[in-house]
Amino acid sequence: MPRALHDEMAAVRRLATEAGTFLLEHHGEVRRVDRKGAVDLVTDIDRRSEERLLAAIADDFPDDAIEAEEGGDRAGRSGRLWYVDPLDGTTNYVHGHSHFAVSLACCDDQGPLLGAVYAPYLDELYVAGRELGAVQVRPRRGDERPLPRRGPVAFTDALLATGFSYERDERIDRICELMRRCLRRGCHGMRRAGSAAIDLAQVGAGRLDGFFELTLRPWDVAAGTLVCRETGCLVTDMDAVEHPLQWESVLAGPPVLHAELAELIRE
Repeated sequence: MPRALHDEMAAVRRLATEAGTFLLEHHGEVRRVDRKGAVDLVTDIDRRSEERLLAAIADDFPDDAIEAEEGGDRAGRSGRLWYVDPLDGTTNYVHGHSHFAVSLACCDDQGPLLGAVYAPYLDELYVAGRELGAVQVRPRRGDERPLPRRGPVAFTDALLATGFSYERDERIDRICELMRRCLRRGCHGMRRAGSAAIDLAQVGAGRLDGFFELTLRPWDVAAGTLVCRETGCLVTDMDAVEHPLQWESVLAGPPVLHAELAELIRE
C-alpha cells in the first residue's frame, strides 16, 4: 500500500533537511566551478548534493521519475515526477552569500503534489502538500508553525521580488522596466536575492508579497509554487494564465495584489 500523503510529506521534509545540511556544512568549500553559460555556474557541491538526493529519492520513492538540474534524470512507472534542484542560488553559494537552498517537489498531472524548500543558512525550511497546507520550520531553533492563508496586501505595502535571466538580452530590459514601474507605482520595495525557490516560499510565508521572473526551469519553482498555492496565493505566467506547473515566466502573489501586478505588466 502506498504511504499516505502526510507520511510522504515527512519523507520530503527529511530529504530536504539532509540535503540542506550538506550544503551548509560545505559552504565556503567549493573546489571546482564550471560554467554552463556566460554567468550560469555549477560546482562540485551541486553535483555531490544531487547525487545524494537522487539516491535518497530512489530509496524512498522507487517508482517515481526524476528530473534534476544537473542531469540526473530517471524514468519511473508511477506517473509522478520529481523536480530536484540540489543547489538553487549557485552564484550566491560560490560568493559566500546566504541565499541558497535545496528545492525538491513531486508532481503529477495536476501540478506539484509535495514540495520542500530549505534555505539552511537562513534556517528556513518550507514544506507543503497539496490540500494539506504548508509549514515553516526553523530546524536549528526547533520551531515550527503552520503558514496561514495570505490576506489582502495593498500595493503600497507590498515588498516585491524578482530575478534576472542568465541570458543577458532583452529579458533583462523587460524585468528592469517592470521593476521601475512597480517602484514608480509606489510599492514598498523591490528585492533581488538570487533564488527563485526561496522567493516563492517567502511569498507563501508572507516575508515577501509578490514575485515575478522570466526564464526559469521547473526545478526552480515547483516546490515554491506549492507553498504559495497552499497559502492562498496565485502562481501564473506573466499573462495571468494558471497552469498546473508554470515556469517559463512566473507571477505570484495574493489574489488582489496578483491582479494589480498582472495589470501593471499588461500596461
